[in-house]
Amino acid sequence: MSKGLKIILLWSLAFPAIITIGRMIIDFILGREMEFISYMAVFLGMGAAGLIFGGPLVYLVMDLCQ
Repeated sequence: MSKGLKIILLWSLAFPAIITIGRMIIDFILGREMEFISYMAVFLGMGAAGLIFGGPLVYLVMDLCQ
């Protein structure tokens, strides 16, 4: 797998998953109602943003710095 593909996958899958799990933990600790649809919206929105903006931007910056 190429370096660019790894970076884009990280920003479109791993980062949104970590943020979504963090939100679930915070909601559980605070005693809020946990709705699956709400967390899916957060995950998909961040995944799309990571795929469109985050991954390619980080790849270009890393490519320019080398």
